Amino acid sequence: MPTPHDREVTRLSKKKTEEKAVAVLDEAPKKTAPKSGAKKKTAAKAAPKAKKPAAAKKTTAASSKPSRSKKAKTASAKEEPAPAEAAVVEPEAEPEVLEPILDEEEVVAEAATEAPIEEEVIAKPEEPVTIATRVSTSDPVRQYLHEIGQVPLLTLEEEIDLARRVEEGEAAVERLAEFTGLEADLIKKVIRAQVRHGGRVPHIPGYEAERVDEDTIQAVDARLRALPKPQKRYLHIARDGEIARQHLIEANLRLVVSIAKKYTGRGLSFLDLIQEGNQGLIRAVEKFEYKRRYKFSTYATWWIRQAINRAIADQARTIRIPVHMVETINKLTRTARQLQQELGREATYAEIADAMGPGWDAKKVEETFKIAQEPVSLETPIGDEKDSFYGDFIPDEHLASPVDSAAQSLLSEELEKALSKLSEREAMVLKLRKGLIDGREHTLEEVGAYFGVTRERIRQIENKALRKLKYHESRTRKLRDFLD
Repeated sequence: MPTPHDREVTRLSKKKTEEKAVAVLDEAPKKTAPKSGAKKKTAAKAAPKAKKPAAAKKTTAASSKPSRSKKAKTASAKEEPAPAEAAVVEPEAEPEVLEPILDEEEVVAEAATEAPIEEEVIAKPEEPVTIATRVSTSDPVRQYLHEIGQVPLLTLEEEIDLARRVEEGEAAVERLAEFTGLEADLIKKVIRAQVRHGGRVPHIPGYEAERVDEDTIQAVDARLRALPKPQKRYLHIARDGEIARQHLIEANLRLVVSIAKKYTGRGLSFLDLIQEGNQGLIRAVEKFEYKRRYKFSTYATWWIRQAINRAIADQARTIRIPVHMVETINKLTRTARQLQQELGREATYAEIADAMGPGWDAKKVEETFKIAQEPVSLETPIGDEKDSFYGDFIPDEHLASPVDSAAQSLLSEELEKALSKLSEREAMVLKLRKGLIDGREHTLEEVGAYFGVTRERIRQIENKALRKLKYHESRTRKLRDFLD
């Protein structure tokens, strides 16, 4: 049984605890704080003060227990109700329970003010993506691949739906052409520009502006907008078809890139190959027959390849080669490469002609390979130091070498000495007949006309002069040295 002294200590501790709790409750509403942080600081300061009576209570109770016997200690442990009640009203737990209730409105306001901070924390992981995007803009290929990668791929049903809308849009354009009396191509250009730039367009940008003047565009736009309501629905269908057309094109741009990679190194840059392939893709969208229920990529692949091959044939070479000849050269090159792998050496023209089939011979193979040769600039640097050019190593076949020039000069001198022993008429006849004057051998008629005699007389003079040179050994001995 607790002693009267113990019960008095417990009662006083309980009373002080209740007074402190009431003081905290009374002071909390009176204090005005613009921010919830100030309220929290006040509650935090009040909590340690409320703990002091409990500590005093425990110290007093502990000081009185040594005077009791072991039996009294056991009884007080079993029957002591006061400390349990004090634990219930103990101010340590009450501020923790009451604080959210008192600050509920402020906690909501605090959450609202802290929301932007939470958004910033969530947005931090996206910063590297933004930085990577900025870096990629320095590389046009990477930037283009990043942009087309944002468009999701289409399923077969989505492709069919888009192709159906494109076809309906084409039919609607034809009806609009009937209603307005305008050309269907002109209506397509205006609608395409409206869809691309959203609503009215003062002009068609880019290359289309060179084909259609601004007044015509304004007139077409005004006429389309002035259509009656029943006919204006065709305008909406045409715009929807244009939107579907652009969506179908954008969703298959990655197909063009995958095909263009196989044609690199053939004279066009990668971006040029992609651009030409995109033209083929646009053509495939216009020609696609969705009712056959084929995959669009299967159909578009052939149009893309055809556009790229045509561009390579037209633009890759300095000297243009016809498209059919490019195909022949490609086939011939593949055949020659295959024979080289099989034989372990370079195949001859005759072997290549046999492998090519009927209509081919060695001469035709040689001529085709000559056509396939690429022109090389004479200013191409040669060597590691780039101090010489390709043209420096090509001989001029029309220019005589120094040795030949010296020999020709000596021969001319000896001929002049030999001819000086003949008469002036005989020497001139020989010079004209042998081309020693202008490099051209003149006929007997021409020489006869020059001297005013017959061709027979010129022949006699020529033979007489040659006999004189032939039988005079001293005159021709030095000339024979040039024959060796």
